[in-house]
Amino acid sequence: MISLATLAVCAALPWFLCQALRSWLGVDGTAPAAERERERCQRLTLLGGVIGLPAAAVAGALFVDPSLSTRWPAAGAWVFAGMCATTAWSSLSLAERSREEAAAMSVVEVVGRVVQMVTVPAIAVALSLLAGAAIEAMVPMVAPARAVLAALLSVGALVVVSPWLAMQLGLWRLLPFRLESAGTSWRVAHLPAPNPFLTHAAALPWLHTVLVTDGLLKRAPDSHWRSLVRYEIGGSEQSKSERTARWLVAVVLSSVLFVAASAVGASDPRKLVAATVLAVVFTGASSWFANRQPASTLTLDTDGPSMQELAQTLRSLPPIEGQALPRTSHRPVGGALYDRLFALGHDPGPRPRA
Repeated sequence: MISLATLAVCAALPWFLCQALRSWLGVDGTAPAAERERERCQRLTLLGGVIGLPAAAVAGALFVDPSLSTRWPAAGAWVFAGMCATTAWSSLSLAERSREEAAAMSVVEVVGRVVQMVTVPAIAVALSLLAGAAIEAMVPMVAPARAVLAALLSVGALVVVSPWLAMQLGLWRLLPFRLESAGTSWRVAHLPAPNPFLTHAAALPWLHTVLVTDGLLKRAPDSHWRSLVRYEIGGSEQSKSERTARWLVAVVLSSVLFVAASAVGASDPRKLVAATVLAVVFTGASSWFANRQPASTLTLDTDGPSMQELAQTLRSLPPIEGQALPRTSHRPVGGALYDRLFALGHDPGPRPRA
């Protein structure tokens, strides 16, 4: 019974909270003030999702009915954690979308894309648990060494193997072309975000892959969204030592959390899955920050787009509710870059409100 109650809360709570937030902020109007509130609503919803979705997965792992996982308790907790996260994300995605977004993407497609997105961290959790179990069973080491090795394998499973499997399994569809940058061939994959208008590009340098959402693929001319992707995958202005230091810190901290997860869950498989979920979430966030470049890094690379090309890209993207500028995960596209383009005499379109 407590499992069904947890699943019901994951379905209802995000919906009602999002509807209450939209009503409180008054985002359904057409005045400029309502437009600003839509952006504020999206930021608050994003923050709530970052906190709430891992919480839903942890609740699913802790409150799974023992009768559903008598023989394989860790597997049962892992499956129910994924179900709760999927339910909560689906509820949030359906509650926050506008009339235009509802017309562009059906409920079934939104839920299907949420399932595609949730599968990737779910694979990472499964691989992390398998890595720990395999090390425990096969490698004759002292306990601390086993824990550290299992933690390092878990970090690798999340950062490298899980996204690679997502593309191999077709969860992130590879597009039939490549982009060249600094002598490296990059694959382009479709990121199935449950928002049809989200304009976002995310580089995975360790896999030579860049992820692109529907908002860029369908709403910007081909040459323009390619310019933004070239900007995203351009070489870093940071020194090699700085990049190495950031990744080293991220890997060490993530490994410590995976070791702690093993210690917390030593006596209870449900606690093990819950703690592993938190370690996976932290590792994903820390790898994003390690891959992120400072906002002050605005010098374009010789293989990247020109300032004029970037301005044309920003101008060609029609404004959508709650997103003034396209997003990238590797190199910031925001007000600072907009001001630089404007100062150099290039017209990037209307000034973003946020």
